[in-house]
Amino acid sequence: MRATVHSHLRGDNGCLGLYYGLEPLLADFPEGGLPGEFFINGKSQSIWIWDSMKQTWCDSNHAVPAPVIGVITDPKNFSPTVEPGEPACYVYIAREKGTYVFPSLQEGATLTIETDMASAISLVWDGTVWRNYVTPLQFDGIGAPHFLYRGLWSAQYTYSSTGGIVDVVRLQDKYYRVKSAVESTNEKPSDSDDWEEAPRFCAIADQLDLRPNELIILDERQCIRTTNLLSSWDMCDGEIRHLETGTFLSQAGELRVPIGSAELVISPISKGFVIYGNNKKVMQIDFDTDKIVTLTMGDPHLEGSYRLSVSPRQIEHSYFDGNGTRVRYFSISANGMNGILKKWTDTLSEGDIYVDENNFLKQKQSE
Repeated sequence: MRATVHSHLRGDNGCLGLYYGLEPLLADFPEGGLPGEFFINGKSQSIWIWDSMKQTWCDSNHAVPAPVIGVITDPKNFSPTVEPGEPACYVYIAREKGTYVFPSLQEGATLTIETDMASAISLVWDGTVWRNYVTPLQFDGIGAPHFLYRGLWSAQYTYSSTGGIVDVVRLQDKYYRVKSAVESTNEKPSDSDDWEEAPRFCAIADQLDLRPNELIILDERQCIRTTNLLSSWDMCDGEIRHLETGTFLSQAGELRVPIGSAELVISPISKGFVIYGNNKKVMQIDFDTDKIVTLTMGDPHLEGSYRLSVSPRQIEHSYFDGNGTRVRYFSISANGMNGILKKWTDTLSEGDIYVDENNFLKQKQSE
């Protein structure tokens, strides 16, 4: 797997923004979240975090004092503008245990906060002084590093351990990961203290390239969904299905493509190419007993059905009654024509050729 840019988290520090309720968020992110992502729910005034194990958004039950003004992405550059007597609240997500310093509060005030684990830090200006509230976050994907396999180590690339994303490389049949205290390095893992061996790491994928706005999701039904802005595929229960068109590959190995009210099927079972209309077979391309390609078209109805069969050897048109018995047929081949003619007792139209009661060949004339 090769990636040149960390693109796992959308938004600053994994924050998708401030939404008034879950529905507006789902309108912008219908495919769900990514590990480590969260948003501020203005309706519940709390932080909601994506739980990648349950594949759902969960309320952390960490209340955010109103009014929420914004999300802090970089403590050292955080310099808020607040006014006396006007409350304000800012939220910062500490992704791991550590000491977090906010050096640029108004009038030179500095605030230092220590956390024992990933936490939500609320900085509240009550109109007079700054107060802070720290709530541990224990949802899946928060605080734990996510490893990004970058393939064989190369001196042409710079590797990093930032934002909870840790680069992993392979060198001489060993895996190495960038140490958490190292923001970036291009040193060789076997010759540098910037790296540590990852003995339990195993890379399965050989290459996985995702363009912007594309995702791969594994949901609670163990379905894998690959999606971008225009197209989505589900792989589940032995089937692969295209969500927008309904095209799918069945457990039996049949490729089924909807065509309006009809369906095209390429099947190893029927040994051919079949089109169904109203749940009835209307066309099939397959091989006959002599391995000759044959095109068969049918027109089923309540009283019976018509069938036209075309092969390199002959063209045959038949009519079957409601019991499936062939009543009439006509064929043309290199050897000539053959068929069953109408009888004088049949319903005849002008121009029909038929056999009269004396077994003479006649043509129906107008009365």
